[in-house]
Amino acid sequence: MREFISFGTEHLIWLIAGVLSSILWVTAGIRLGKRAQSDLRQRQLALIMSLIPAMLWIGGSIWLILNEDPIPKNLVLPFHVCYFLNLVMPFMLWRKSYFIFEITYFVTMAGTLQALLTPDLHYGFPDLINIRYFVVHIGLMMSTFYAVFVYGFRPTWKSLWKAILWTNLYMVFVTPINLLFDTNFMYVRAKPPVASMLDYLGDWPWYLLTGQIMLVVLFTIVLLPFLILKPKAVLSDL
Repeated sequence: MREFISFGTEHLIWLIAGVLSSILWVTAGIRLGKRAQSDLRQRQLALIMSLIPAMLWIGGSIWLILNEDPIPKNLVLPFHVCYFLNLVMPFMLWRKSYFIFEITYFVTMAGTLQALLTPDLHYGFPDLINIRYFVVHIGLMMSTFYAVFVYGFRPTWKSLWKAILWTNLYMVFVTPINLLFDTNFMYVRAKPPVASMLDYLGDWPWYLLTGQIMLVVLFTIVLLPFLILKPKAVLSDL
């Protein structure tokens, strides 16, 4: 197994690929969605796009279960928040659920960006785990862009507080799962083994409390474009 090195050549290539693919999706895929002749065609395009990373995650998990001994529970159970959202996105886009969008927008845009910049990843390319990690996180951002630019969804201050509430409820939800399976979803039991923003928030369990401040700050930052720009000013000419 080739080890993944943060901010090494491979990491930078993935980041560049993420930026380029997002630009391509915004300028081509989203344009196609906006010009779809029916609501059904819009939702079909969204579903196909969001199912690609979801199916990759499920297929990768099945492969790990069949080929790894012991089975890496943290990689096959879908309770890392980004992996969980990856499975929720097809439902959100197909149902055009604004309620789910309100929560996933903040977690995706703030959490996914951090996950891409400071990956908790040990497997280098072309390992399936490596490919799955980056495709899933980049795919989350693409799904979010689609909801914003095609469906016209807009987060609000009220959405921000909903997202913080549900993020904390999810943390409570995964705590017994962590204890049962000896995992560390949402880093409730310990900080990630790689450098992250949690390193500046104190030791366990204090970073779980100071992290609430970080949530408010990060969620506010990703809300700023919708506070500064008029609701329909964001890529309205696509």
